[in-house]
Amino acid sequence: MKITVYEDSFFYYFWKPHSIPSTFWKEKCFLDFLLESKDQYIKSILFYLDDMFGKEQEYWLLNRLDNDTAWLLYFAKTPLVKEKYKQAQFKWKITKYYVADVYWKFAPNSLKISYLIWHHKFSKDRMVVFLDRKQIGKIDKKRTHQVDTNVEKLYYNKNTNTTTLLVKISKWVRHQIRAHLSSIWFPIVGEKIYIKKSWSEKLQLFCIWMNIKKTP
Repeated sequence: MKITVYEDSFFYYFWKPHSIPSTFWKEKCFLDFLLESKDQYIKSILFYLDDMFGKEQEYWLLNRLDNDTAWLLYFAKTPLVKEKYKQAQFKWKITKYYVADVYWKFAPNSLKISYLIWHHKFSKDRMVVFLDRKQIGKIDKKRTHQVDTNVEKLYYNKNTNTTTLLVKISKWVRHQIRAHLSSIWFPIVGEKIYIKKSWSEKLQLFCIWMNIKKTP
């Protein structure tokens, strides 16, 4: 596996490809690939991180990504950087940006999705988007999260009928971007959990129009 790495004064950044867990799990993860790398630069980084923080602390990996997501993983260079980052994250002062390709032509130039998200009652691997606020009283509020997903249209590819979006989140929960985008009928390309196979083209167009009108 080709591993791309960047660094600045505070962090090391590694580009994680899709279909690989970010950190130690049942299957082989991206950290395992880093440890196996024969690249001297990468080996020196892992040696330093291991000496500073150790495997038990995941070398102070500061973020995780879904297995199917390709993006940057970043590691703190010093204990002070890690502590400052954690404090800012706890106070929701960090904004994260992602680029996502979604199915179909995205009509608005920008949109904020604010639907309530909560953990699925029976599945640990799934989140649920709550579209009807009138029924909030019927669910366990301890399992709910009020978060915003802000998206901007970057490019529409008519050949693939997909739109590239810039996604911004400042407060986040698991699967937030995937679940929110699917809730307005624009699932991420390759989505397997938050997509209905029975969607027909006419139903897609109708629901896209309806959901855009009622999205906060």
